[in-house]
Amino acid sequence: MNLSLNHLTHHLRQPGVLLPLAISASLLVGIGVGRQSSRPVSAPSVAAMDRADANGSVALSEDQLRRLGLTTVRPELSSGTERPITGFVEAATSSRSSVGMPVAGRVLRLMVSPGTRVRAGEPIAEVQSADAAAVRADADAAQATAHSLAYLYRLAEPMARQGALSTQELESRRIASVTAATTARAAAAKASALGKPDDSGRLLIRSPIAGQVTAVSTSPGAVLSVGEDVAQISDVTGGELRFLVSPGLATNIRTGQLLRVRAGAQTLQARVIAVAPDAQTAGRVMLLRAQPIDAQLPPIGTAITAFVQIPSSEQRFIVPQDSIALINGSPVVFRYQRGAVEQVAVVVAQQTAGQAEILQGVRQGDVLLRGNTQMLRNALDASKDSSQN
Repeated sequence: MNLSLNHLTHHLRQPGVLLPLAISASLLVGIGVGRQSSRPVSAPSVAAMDRADANGSVALSEDQLRRLGLTTVRPELSSGTERPITGFVEAATSSRSSVGMPVAGRVLRLMVSPGTRVRAGEPIAEVQSADAAAVRADADAAQATAHSLAYLYRLAEPMARQGALSTQELESRRIASVTAATTARAAAAKASALGKPDDSGRLLIRSPIAGQVTAVSTSPGAVLSVGEDVAQISDVTGGELRFLVSPGLATNIRTGQLLRVRAGAQTLQARVIAVAPDAQTAGRVMLLRAQPIDAQLPPIGTAITAFVQIPSSEQRFIVPQDSIALINGSPVVFRYQRGAVEQVAVVVAQQTAGQAEILQGVRQGDVLLRGNTQMLRNALDASKDSSQN
């Protein structure tokens, strides 16, 4: 059908015709500039984007999406809400050892500090004790007595065979020698258990296990009683992740459940091995214990944060953070369907670790755009400005 020039001009000025032409021209200019220049495109006007028609859309092919640096992503249905809980890397109960004073005495020197790795039997402190000196003296005296009585018994044997000594006397000497030897062995064992003190009562306290010193409870010159702690040592290969959680939160956690854990810059997965009342708080809070899966355990004492998945009655979706843009302070996503892009306002529940949880605005099966959404916003700005002119 032929149209007059005036009729055609009037027809082109209609908003329904001018808007698509403006959008197409803006995209062609953007693509052409992108091919010939690597300079960044200036950020679009937020005010202009706010004036845009929320129900408008832009037709884009998949090839145009790639040229604009846009990729598609499908929202993942969230199984619940992540709740952060804090804790520490601690030694397992079976792999911790408290090293105490074997005898009352004074600390002469410490050979370790917190963080020192030690082998089983390695000295960690030197102490001096009057009681240890007495134990050593008793052991030496018992040993000397045993040697003396053993010598007298050996002398008595040929005398008994010659008839110069009665059999009863020989037997008495044998019993005395055996008793003295038994007493000497007991005294030597006691001295050995204390750390084999020397004549002055000096002895070394040694680590009973291989591991890492987590705490030192004394200092040189301190006088300690029997059993007082000198140091705490943990087997670093027997550590675990520990968290204290409320009883209400604990009802959502089960043995075998997987946790996402962050320890500084390290992110790892852990499996819950036990959830039980904490004895130190008389059961007012619950102790959650977990073991890392195929990952190296952070050092003992490291602060950690785990994220527990809490079931939610609302349908929520997980999307990458770079698929969400802020327009005038309000979050939006760009939905792509049937070759067209439309801007959709959303309600974001929370954002963690490069992901965002969307509460409203996204449907299951939607395809969203991520990446260079700034170029898309530039095109929308240009189309809005053209429609207003």
